[in-house]
Amino acid sequence: MEVQDILKKRLHNNILHLSDADLSISQKMKNDLAESFLKGIPFAYLLGKSEFYGNDYFINHDVLIPRPETEYLVDLITQEFKGKATRILDVGTGSGVILLSLLQNNVGKTGVGVDICEKALKVATINSQRLRLQDRVSLLISDRLQNVEGSFDLIVSNPPYIKATSHKNLVHESVDTYEPHQALYLPDDFYVFWFEDFFQEIRNHLKGTFFMEGHELEVEEQAKLLSRLGFTNISIFNDLTGTKRFLRACI
Repeated sequence: MEVQDILKKRLHNNILHLSDADLSISQKMKNDLAESFLKGIPFAYLLGKSEFYGNDYFINHDVLIPRPETEYLVDLITQEFKGKATRILDVGTGSGVILLSLLQNNVGKTGVGVDICEKALKVATINSQRLRLQDRVSLLISDRLQNVEGSFDLIVSNPPYIKATSHKNLVHESVDTYEPHQALYLPDDFYVFWFEDFFQEIRNHLKGTFFMEGHELEVEEQAKLLSRLGFTNISIFNDLTGTKRFLRACI
């Protein structure tokens, strides 16, 4: 038995032995939860929540499950900009975890979150209300920055950055099966053009610093693209595993 199978069995047993104080559900529901997990459905989707930067966020299949590398991105931004930003834009906000975490930690006074998926924005709305940040957040449906107005001193994004064909073999099966493809994949032959248009839109609305989470095989070329488009002070940062993961650029 492989290590991942052993860990899955252990978590399965932990689910079955949850006390009533842990989850106010019946034994049958615990059994159903455990069996669904063994089928490969991510535990966060089964619980309908995921911990991120000190808070529990509501999530469902309309949004990505927040990941530690994204949490690290929030930490990098918070360390540099706490108390310094005024207006933040989060492009592809999904469940809202990036934008809401930054606002809660006083990185900015107000924020705008945009997403092409209306269902994802409903999730972000719920999370903004739970954290009592709804008065500081505007959530808009928008394809990239198409419906965005004004300028921002901080723009952050975790866009779809996986090439649908050539990167597919690097994607975990459960991610491909259960998480929203629109938030994950771009067509290979459209990939460079998509990011060129995206970065140009960012440039048109930025008066400060841009942060982006990206693919380890693409961020170096994207850094060169940012330079060609007139961005300055461009840096690439590693995630906690030492993998090239984040871009930082200024206007």
